[in-house]
Amino acid sequence: MQNSEQWFRALVETTSDWVWEIDEHAVFTYSSQKICNILGYEPEEVLGKTPFDLMSPEEARRIGDLFGSIAAARQSFSSIESVYLHKDGRRIVLECGGVPMFDGVGRFRGYRCIDRDITERKRAVEESGHNQALLASIIENIPHMIFVKDAKTLKFVRFNQAGEQLLGYPRAELIGKSDYDFFPEQEADCFTAMDRKVLQRGHLFDIPEEPIETRRKGRRLLHTKKVPINGDDGTPRYLLGISEDITERKHTECVERERVRALEQQQIALCELAKHDAIYKGNFEEALRMITETGSRVLGVERASIWTFNEQGTAMELRNLYERTPNRHITGFTLAAQDYPSYFQAIAHEEHAIAADDAHTDVRTREFSQSYLTPLGIGAMLDAPVRRRGRVVGVLCHEHVGGPRSWTTEEVYFSSSLATFITLALEAHQRREADQALVLAKEAAEVASRAKSEFLASVSHEIRTPMNAIIGMADLLWETDLTPDQRKYLRIFRRAGGNLLSLINDILDLSKVEVGHLELESTDFDLSDLVEKAIEILAMRANEKGLELACHLSPDVPRAVIGDPNRLHQILINLISNAIKFTDSGSVTVRVMQDPELLTPGAVRFSISDTGIGIPPDKLAAIFESFTQAHASMTRKYGGTGLGLTISRQLAELMNGRIWVESTLGEGSRFHCCVQLGVQSSPTSIHDNVQVNLQGVRTLVVDDHATNRLILRETLAALGAQVTDTASGREAIEEWRRASTSARPYELLLLDCRMPEMDGFQVVEEIRRASPPQGLTIVMLASDHWADDIARTYDMGLGGYLIKPIRRSDLLQTISIALDRSKGIQRTTGSAPVAPTPPTEVRALRILLVEDSPDNQVLVRSYLKQTPYRLDIADHGAIALELFKNGHYDLILMDMQMPVMDGYEATKAIRAWEREHDLLPTQVIALTALALKEDGVKILKAGCNAHMTKPIKKHTLLEVLQACKGRRIS
Repeated sequence: MQNSEQWFRALVETTSDWVWEIDEHAVFTYSSQKICNILGYEPEEVLGKTPFDLMSPEEARRIGDLFGSIAAARQSFSSIESVYLHKDGRRIVLECGGVPMFDGVGRFRGYRCIDRDITERKRAVEESGHNQALLASIIENIPHMIFVKDAKTLKFVRFNQAGEQLLGYPRAELIGKSDYDFFPEQEADCFTAMDRKVLQRGHLFDIPEEPIETRRKGRRLLHTKKVPINGDDGTPRYLLGISEDITERKHTECVERERVRALEQQQIALCELAKHDAIYKGNFEEALRMITETGSRVLGVERASIWTFNEQGTAMELRNLYERTPNRHITGFTLAAQDYPSYFQAIAHEEHAIAADDAHTDVRTREFSQSYLTPLGIGAMLDAPVRRRGRVVGVLCHEHVGGPRSWTTEEVYFSSSLATFITLALEAHQRREADQALVLAKEAAEVASRAKSEFLASVSHEIRTPMNAIIGMADLLWETDLTPDQRKYLRIFRRAGGNLLSLINDILDLSKVEVGHLELESTDFDLSDLVEKAIEILAMRANEKGLELACHLSPDVPRAVIGDPNRLHQILINLISNAIKFTDSGSVTVRVMQDPELLTPGAVRFSISDTGIGIPPDKLAAIFESFTQAHASMTRKYGGTGLGLTISRQLAELMNGRIWVESTLGEGSRFHCCVQLGVQSSPTSIHDNVQVNLQGVRTLVVDDHATNRLILRETLAALGAQVTDTASGREAIEEWRRASTSARPYELLLLDCRMPEMDGFQVVEEIRRASPPQGLTIVMLASDHWADDIARTYDMGLGGYLIKPIRRSDLLQTISIALDRSKGIQRTTGSAPVAPTPPTEVRALRILLVEDSPDNQVLVRSYLKQTPYRLDIADHGAIALELFKNGHYDLILMDMQMPVMDGYEATKAIRAWEREHDLLPTQVIALTALALKEDGVKILKAGCNAHMTKPIKKHTLLEVLQACKGRRIS
């Protein structure tokens, strides 16, 4: 017994299984060490517990019930599988076997058991079963037919569900049968031969297309792959086949190939249409023929037609019908909307095309059945609306002769594309008609423009010719002895003549703009000088009305610019003179600055503000229209034609700018003018003629007008002066007193002579009463009644005076003289003496005047009456040519518009005579209105050396003749 126990213990130590013992109450009394490897417990941990304590409750009940009956019978047991819980919670499957234990007297003591861990084996078995089930499920659910044949008998041993559905036989009828049981003999022979070949070669065989006859689906096309399945001995045991039904795919591929072929045909056809000139050059009838023939050919229809709606949309007219079989085109039919209301309504709302597969039953087309479809045998229709600017204007119809036809999406879109080409052709046709009308209108406009230009030139000449006599004679009369009353009347006469000439110039300028003949020059000029000259011209008028006229040019505005100075000067004169005209008291201020809205070099803004009557808000735009003022009563009170602003606006627009106005009725207006000028890249240096050094000179500026103070402060500060300004005489005295007690009193004082409360002269008197100023130079600023102010300036012994508006050059010269006078320096006004040049002996010019106006003949003769010049007169060009051929002239004054032979032809004839006789050219000066720029070109081309614009002033004519004397050809 002892040896047996030792042998048992040795066996326990060597086995990998868990050995344990329980008593009659199923309580562990012994556990081998292997429990630690299997369940993670130490043997001592389970002693006193039962095996059921190491199981889940459910498993404990199951095993308890099973083991209870075995223990009750004191039986041995084996291969009982139970699931224990590992110490870490894992499920461990153990296979248990045990025998009952008895003591020496045969009393039951419990069981001795041995457990083997079969967890991995159990998992492998379950996984294998799962895999087999999965494989079977996969095979069963694969959408392709899978079959297995016996390699020897070639009878089916297995089929999946897809195979049953494809062949149309239940699985029970297929298993154990061969191909000969289901397929025709010839087809079965082919399958059997192929199977034998696969088994013989021993590898996969691919059959891309295999036709087969089925029970329910008819003939199908399969893609089959067959492979032998070998047994353990390496010989084929089974034949595995997988067949995919590719019938639908092959059909789809065929349909797709056909669709692609049709698309290619459609694209080629559309490209050919797109290249054809008839579509885009307005050949409408040819374009329609091409489109109907293309639609018939590509869509394979017998008839293709194009219809267009009338203006009311109540009927459509056949523009082109192409019938393929006779190959002919027809036109001229009409369909009324009241006869086919459903069709007309459908086509108006269709986006692409009406695709009526069965035209007799389709609700949109069945109205045509009896009258149109049945007689012509038409079964299907494909009609695309033709749109232009969003409105349906026609229909493109494709009619299939025969039974119904299913139109594809591609055919619908192709039909719609052809309809788009009809739209293009229609627009090209209308554009061609419009172009033809435009050409005719352009030719008519050119004729009218030429007529208008010729009329403008003629009117300009006809008006200026008598004006030349009127103004010229008035000037001659002014030079004679007149009584005071006569001189007064003549002054009015001359002023009226000048006003009339200004009006004529305005009207002619407006006419030039309207006919497009006013062109701007592009020359270099000094912007500051131009502005100052405009101010100087109008200063007297402002002074006469007692107005303060001031101009401020911002330092950042370029002075050296490029543009048309004459036209810019005209704009400024118009705007400033308007401000003066409509201002009875207060001031007119001109500001020149960089355009704040356009920060490009040369963008300049002129702002002219006044304290005048203002403009009503509803008239702000109207005042820029021709012959318009804010109110008719203004014309009676202030005069004027209302052309100045119109011309100024158009000139500003020609300079890439604009003019606008801001105004408050009763308070004044501010006109803004923006122009784009060029900036000289290499300007010549602009220097003032007078150089004055004011570096460090303390200067006090006194003026009640803020703009004048700003102008003087900026100008003097730029020269180095330390400038302080005040707005009244009281402030000036206080400032002078404060500075006089300091180490640096004022050295220069600029005083406005006329200020409210205390004028400039009173300020000087107050300063002199306080204490005689030492080293103080005083310059007085005069404007209204400037003659009296100047006299008083001299009486008070002041340094000098300036007349407003102040020019920079005058300011510098006056200050320079005043400072020198304060220092005791006497300046001379003349230049250094120059040795006299002996006079050149030049004989008197012999002049030929060619002029048809007797008044102007008298005028020119009067101009030259006190000169040594000899004058001959010709009434027209033919007489002038004869006089020239028979005489000798140093200069010809040629009127350009005359009867018989005008100045152009006469000058050309004179130049031809000179060339024929090898004579040096004679100076020819044209007398013209010069209404258009082309006139100047035409004059020079005719052979003239220069021109003079009527009316001709006496001093201008004499200066020209003096200049010609120096260049006279002997």
